[in-house]
Amino acid sequence: MDGEGEDFENVEDRAKKLSELTGRDYEDVLTDLLDDGKLNQSNVDESPDLVEQLKDAAELIATVQNISKDIQDNSVLNGGENETVVEVKTTLEGDIVDRAIESVQRKAENLKKIGLTLIPIFLLLTGGTMETFGMIDIFGDDESNGYDDGCSPEWFYDDYSWGDDDTFYVSFSFFDETECGLELEGHFIVYIFREGEQSNFDAIHHNVGYFVNGVEVNLEIDSLENGDYWIQYEFHDIECEDGSCEHGDEWFSPHTPAFSIQIEDEIGCDAYLINEQAYLLEEDDENDAVKISADVALIQGERNCDSEQFEIIWRLYEYNNPSTIKYEHTTWESGVVSDPDGADYVHYTWDGVNEGSYEPKVVLRLNGDVLDEKQLAHTITIEAPPIYGCTDSEATNYDSMATDDDGSCEYPPDEPCEVEIQNHYRGHVAEDEEQDAILVAFKVAPTNCEGENIFVEIDLFQNGYAENYTYNATVMGDSTTDISHVFDGVAIGNSWIPRITATVEGEQKEQVMFWGIDVIEQEPDYCEINLYWIDIGTNATHASVGYDLDCGYDDNELDGYNVSVQFLVYEIGSANNSSAQPILYETRVHYIQGWVEDNNFITITNFTDSNNTHYDFYWYATWIDGDGESQMFEEKWLNRELNP
Repeated sequence: MDGEGEDFENVEDRAKKLSELTGRDYEDVLTDLLDDGKLNQSNVDESPDLVEQLKDAAELIATVQNISKDIQDNSVLNGGENETVVEVKTTLEGDIVDRAIESVQRKAENLKKIGLTLIPIFLLLTGGTMETFGMIDIFGDDESNGYDDGCSPEWFYDDYSWGDDDTFYVSFSFFDETECGLELEGHFIVYIFREGEQSNFDAIHHNVGYFVNGVEVNLEIDSLENGDYWIQYEFHDIECEDGSCEHGDEWFSPHTPAFSIQIEDEIGCDAYLINEQAYLLEEDDENDAVKISADVALIQGERNCDSEQFEIIWRLYEYNNPSTIKYEHTTWESGVVSDPDGADYVHYTWDGVNEGSYEPKVVLRLNGDVLDEKQLAHTITIEAPPIYGCTDSEATNYDSMATDDDGSCEYPPDEPCEVEIQNHYRGHVAEDEEQDAILVAFKVAPTNCEGENIFVEIDLFQNGYAENYTYNATVMGDSTTDISHVFDGVAIGNSWIPRITATVEGEQKEQVMFWGIDVIEQEPDYCEINLYWIDIGTNATHASVGYDLDCGYDDNELDGYNVSVQFLVYEIGSANNSSAQPILYETRVHYIQGWVEDNNFITITNFTDSNNTHYDFYWYATWIDGDGESQMFEEKWLNRELNP
């Protein structure tokens, strides 16, 4: 590589950054990069002596200790629930390797107590011309992860990623070297470290679902900003139970070799959906609440979505009909990711979903563009609520619509309930002055009717007509019961027939009809009508007459009469002509009985003609007396002026 000009200055800048990260001497790193453009120790002699190897091992231990101390003191990096594993690759061989590793492990025991819990940090150390021998676990493992079957999984990463001018191709295997057959479910987080700043990284989530013993991951990263990068992986085990999912164990990888990206296009905001679920809420009593949830994961980690608002559309489609949306709702989620795993949890719940089957779907949009959409394979079914009732067809109250028996079934007795009407009587009440009271009496004799209500109805009617008078009674159980009732004020007429009907729960058990009985009109004592008071009043618009009609002159209870009263107005002198018609008149009918101070009034209005101011007024009271004769009172006011 040419060591002059602008390209050389870029190499110098890279060498400084790589030297700070790896702990290698700046001149050594610069020489390595100038050799072939890669940090691979191609400048190192292929056969260093053992002394130099031991020196390298001592420098390695010191570097690890310093980095670990820096991580512990960094408040930005300390947080979350990730376990940190610091791994070192070395090139030492033979017994001297064993001694070097043993020494490193002894010194590392004190580092265990640091307890780092954040993004994994790894040393980027390459072997030059020496073969990579293995890895030293600085922090070790204090607890056994054995299983009931005696197999202890040992999870490793085998990375073979590579990059070109503008794209980095992530390609690695995650596998259990012991092949214990452990089944895992979860997702990988691919961290992209830029420019040597460990706090400046992007994260890509990749869901791999279920796998056993191992899985291979292949991704393309083609939207990185210009700069130098390192790649690191995390696998997060997802444990789900009762519709709720939580992170379980985590495994971290070492860094990949450094690579450089030189692009000019600006990276936009992009995201996708993971961990989507749909289920019925168990705490909902009606069992009709449907919840859909998912995680919104950002594809890039440069916080290029912080100013954006994601649109999340939740849908329930009609089962087997993807064109029909039965329920839909939209929520909004900030582009700022708050969860430490780089994916924000979002959800929506419908309560009161109608009976039927539905296919859930969630759509992620940004500024009207669809970023991702997931049709959930799980079908949601809302069952019809139970209908409680009697489901026994042999019961008297069987409900054909009932789905769940509520214990309400009722059954008829072994022997049917029977009712007999005995000793029936009908007749007039002797002491009734009007002789319009009819007594009906009988005996109700039930059999096998224990616990039953016997409804008894007494009707009084004339042949060919509906009942005019009715009386009801209820008899309980098997007790013989006497029933009687007097119908008073029965209308005058021939052959009033009493009818007795006994029913149990709507079923007629007995019906008896007696001989008819007549009600004869009694000769009444009538009083005589008299006009106690009458007077007239007029003004320019109307005329009123007040009057008091009485039957007799003292208090009495004698039968009275229907009296028709008329108030008429004529033109002056026209009433003498038999063919003349009144200008206006009003009629009232009163039932007059006894002597009562009850004044009545009749008023006529709007009868004036032109400029006439005088009229004739007549008042009549007519009735038919006790002998059938027509009777009448007449009062008149002739040439009456209308002025007040």
